[in-house]
Amino acid sequence: MSTRSHAARRDARAALLFLAPAVLFLAAFVAYPLLTAGVLSFHSWDGVSPRQWTGLANYERLLGDRIFWGSLRNNVLVALTAIVFQVGVGMVIAYWLVRVVPRIKRFAMFVYVIPVVISEICIGLLWGFVYNPYFGLLNGFLNTVGLDELARGWLGDRSTAMPAVLVVMNLTYLGLYILLFVAAFENVDEAVYDAAAIDGAGHYRTFFSVSVPMVWSNVQATTLLAVVSSFKTFSLVYVLTRGGPNNATDVVSTYLFQAGFGNFEAGYASTIGFAQILLTAAVGVFVLGLMRRGKRGEA
Repeated sequence: MSTRSHAARRDARAALLFLAPAVLFLAAFVAYPLLTAGVLSFHSWDGVSPRQWTGLANYERLLGDRIFWGSLRNNVLVALTAIVFQVGVGMVIAYWLVRVVPRIKRFAMFVYVIPVVISEICIGLLWGFVYNPYFGLLNGFLNTVGLDELARGWLGDRSTAMPAVLVVMNLTYLGLYILLFVAAFENVDEAVYDAAAIDGAGHYRTFFSVSVPMVWSNVQATTLLAVVSSFKTFSLVYVLTRGGPNNATDVVSTYLFQAGFGNFEAGYASTIGFAQILLTAAVGVFVLGLMRRGKRGEA
């Protein structure tokens, strides 16, 4: 018995030793910044002068901040379009590549994955050139085909800036979800598809009645990934518009950046960041719970 206890303690020490680096990393780069942001959210601080305790003043300001709620609305819009276009369309394209035209799968995957491996900064700069109102490719194409009246400053017009940013985001990340769903569909047992074919199911019925249910856990994971990523998005928006024109494309991250590094309001920026963390976690839990209830309802 003592030998077993000694072996158990030795194994426990070894396990703790292996876990220690990860725990220290999380403590240093996740727990400490989160705790610091929580403390700063109750202060007024410009990053240089001594901090001043303000209690809940920053949170009261946040509740009445029109720009914050507008940026949060844009984050919700980004998340909804990500679910539809990145997850939904990505799943359809992946099924099409695996089950309909497998011969071009490798080439298509190469094309779709290119934006995923390129820096978001580079992608933003390239699309900025496409949208340029004076020598951009999009306006040049419209002028060439005789649609001059449609040419405009796409990123400088409040009515088109956010749709233009959404196009860039969805095209950039679409390849990632195609890659994930291709891997998921390839792991589905071929016998299931053979049984569906014997029953006379076409691609439409096979997709919705066989493929999607078989990879539902992947759908849940990718949807959660898309939602959480949408609430953290920053680089593409900042490079393309910096939140303009007149905060029309601001998301919570760009507004936080402006508050902290543009207006030097570190306390208020921490309040925005802390609220962003809580909202992202709440939305993620809500979406995951909703999808699980939907799956149980179907069963």
